[in-house]
Order: sequence, then structure tokens, then C-alpha cells
Amino acid sequence: MDRSFLWFLLPTLLQTLIGVGVMVPITTYYLDPADLGTVAILTALAMLVTPLASTGDHWVLSTHWHATPESGRKELLFNLLLANLGMKTVWVVLFWLLAPLVLPQLIRDYRPEYQQYFGLVLLGLLAGTLWGTLSPLMVIERAPVSHAMNESLQWAAGAATTLVGLSVMKIGILAMFLAPIAAGLASILHGFRYAVRRVSLRPSLHWSKQIVQSGLPAIPFSLMDVVANSMDRFIIQRWLDLSTLGIYAHSQSYRGMFVTVTKAYSRTMTPTFLELFAGNPRQSQRQVEEAVSLWYLCVAAGGILVTLFSAEVIHLLTHGKFDRAAELVPIWFLLVFAHSMGMPFTQYLLTVRQNVLLSWSSILMSLGTVGLVAAATWLFGVIGATSAAVFGALALHGMRFVLARRFGCPYGLETGALWSMGAVLAVYVLTYRVGLPFSAKMMMAAAVMTVLWIKTASLWSWQAVARLWSAPK
Repeated sequence: MDRSFLWFLLPTLLQTLIGVGVMVPITTYYLDPADLGTVAILTALAMLVTPLASTGDHWVLSTHWHATPESGRKELLFNLLLANLGMKTVWVVLFWLLAPLVLPQLIRDYRPEYQQYFGLVLLGLLAGTLWGTLSPLMVIERAPVSHAMNESLQWAAGAATTLVGLSVMKIGILAMFLAPIAAGLASILHGFRYAVRRVSLRPSLHWSKQIVQSGLPAIPFSLMDVVANSMDRFIIQRWLDLSTLGIYAHSQSYRGMFVTVTKAYSRTMTPTFLELFAGNPRQSQRQVEEAVSLWYLCVAAGGILVTLFSAEVIHLLTHGKFDRAAELVPIWFLLVFAHSMGMPFTQYLLTVRQNVLLSWSSILMSLGTVGLVAAATWLFGVIGATSAAVFGALALHGMRFVLARRFGCPYGLETGALWSMGAVLAVYVLTYRVGLPFSAKMMMAAAVMTVLWIKTASLWSWQAVARLWSAPK
């Protein structure tokens, strides 16, 4: 049992238990699909600020942190925070000034209050600026407890704001736009405490140049990533309607949960792979491969359970308003496989300083994904958009595997991932194309849980759980 993984996973467990059990029923009670569609399109447009203002924090830290002495690290972190805040402020102001001209042209059935909502989304992005730098820093420093605490505080602040706004103040959709601002402020309070002793207030021309050289290639890559993930929302609301976009956005809320679980795995394994590729590993490659195989076993079990019961769970949680989202959720789960398989090869390309190649190859793949999403939406509707987006992610990480191997990556493709993904797809076909009675679903679920318990029984002990509290902070 890797305690870092469980600490990185802790915020996700909190969000899953309280978010799915409490937040989803309440928000879907007060809001309908069209409301969530409005939130989705405004958020998607504002999210373009993030890559445009990016200083490539993860890329910069991955490239320089281990090769820099303590004093230099403090200067690097200060200059990275300063550049991040400055860039984000400039782009937020620019987007706010352009909003009255651009929003009516992009949003179907535009209404004047969308301008106010858009401004609140921008404020939420600005409030979360500090976390964009501290999150990768905590990962590299192996500080999962601090990372979990910050994420939990963000989520709790956002959830409390949403609940109070909807059920007490009765402000409706406005509560959904105030929540990210509250989350960002909570992140600032905790993040300042973490960063204050890790920075040296010394503007540095040297580090400014290094940030530009290492982080600038991340901007077009991040921009295309956001465009690819936003274009589907734009296409759906233009070619279909806001209600269908609300269904799609609701299904993406579960995707966010899946991706967050994957991030916990990535944040745990990133230092391990960086050390492995740098030639100074704490674990042998065989030990790493064993841990990865266990991860894909757990992912396969989770994917099968999600596929079997997504329809019943979504119907219960959303009062029957969002039943159409159930068929999309298992497709989004495949992103867990895509991101997990691509993570080690991305880290290797960063280790060998192939930032520019990584960026531009990803841009080309993202452009292809945008075109594929448009065509699939036109031909097959919302399920086509979902499938195309997931296929594009799989193709992107497949390309990273090929590039990493060309540059001598010693780590190969995990075959267990392919078998696990195949099992989830087979259960999806049985569930949504052939049809399974509920009794058959329960029998399959019992079999899956039995196999998972047998394979992981040695990991569960009171001693293993107790070691969680000794994780680095």
C-alpha cells in the first residue's frame, strides 16, 4: 500500500462520498440541464485564460528542481509565482474587456446576465492562481498530506458556498459561479502557509529566462489541450442545445472524479519515474512494474462496476433529470487508462528535455481531436462527441509512447492496461447494447469484487493503515 497514493486520493474520496451523495442530488434538484449547460459553456470559454497565462510550472519544476541547490530553488519558486500571477492578471482583464463583444456571438440564446456570470468565472480563475504553482511543487517534494489538505479545503469551501447559495439564499445558478471563488480563497490561505518558507523574495533575470525557455513550450500545448476540451461544449450548444450540453456536462462531472483518481496515481508515481529515468531510483524497474500492474487491476474492477451501475446510480441521484448521461459515464472512465498509460512516457520526455517536441506533437494531435469531435457530434450526437474526445486522448498518449521509445525510454507499454481496458469495453457492450438484468449485474459485480479482494488481500492490514499518518508533509 503506497501511503502517498492514498494521501493524494483522500480529496477524491471526500468529493466522491459527499459530492455524489449530497452535492449532486441537491444541485440537480434546484437546477435543470439547461442551467448546467450555461455553467458549462461560460466556464469552457473562460478556461482559455489558463493556458494563455501558463508559465509551464510543472515543466519548469520537473526540468530544474532536482538540479538546483536550496537557495536557487527559493529564487526559482518566487519568480515562478510572480510570473504566474502577472500573466493570469493580464489575461483575466483582457477577457473581461472583450466579453461584451464576444459572448453574444459564441453563445446560443445569449442573455445579458451571462456577462456578470462570466466575470465571476474569471475571478475564480484568478483566485486559484497560487495553486497552479504549488500543486506540482508538492508532488515533486513528496508532500501528499499538504496536497490533500489544500484540495480538501478548496472543495469544502466550494461545496459549502454552493449548498448555502442554492438551499438557503435561493440564488440559483449564481451559486455555481461563486463556488470557485470561495475555493480559490481557501487555497490561498493554506498555500501561503506552505510557500512562505520556500521562497526568497529576489526577482531574478536568470530564472526569468529559464522559466521562459522551459515553460514557454507548454503554452501552445496547454492551449490546444483546453481548446480540445472546450470545443466539444461549444459545438454541442451550437448544433444541439444548452439542455443537451447540460447532460453532457453532468456526465463530465463524473469524468472529473475519474481523472482526479488518476491524478492521485500520477502524483504518487511521478517522483518514482523521474528518479528511475534519472538513473538514481529508490525502487527497481521490476518493483515499479509490479505496482503499475496492481493499479490496472484496480482500475479494471472500478471500470466494470461503473459500467454496470451508472444508469441506476444517476437516475437515483438526479431525480431522473439526467438519465441520458448514464451511457456517457463509462466512456469517460476510459480516460483513466489513457492518462495512466501516458504518464511515464511524458515524464521521460521531460527528463530528456524534449519539451518542444512534446508540445508540438501534442498540438497536432489535439487539432485532429477537435476535427474528430466535430464530425462525430454531427453524425452521432452527444455520444459521438464523448467517444471522439476519449479516442483523441488515447491517441495522444499513444504518440507520447512512440516518441519516448524513440529517445531511448527503458520503460515499455504495460500490457495489463490493454487487457483491463478490453474488459471494461466488453462489459459496456453487454450492458448498453445487449442488455443485462439487474440480477446478472449483481453477480458480475460480486465476482469482480471477489477477484480484487483476493489479489489485494495482503495489502490491507492495521499496520499499513497506521503508516499513512507518517507520510511526508
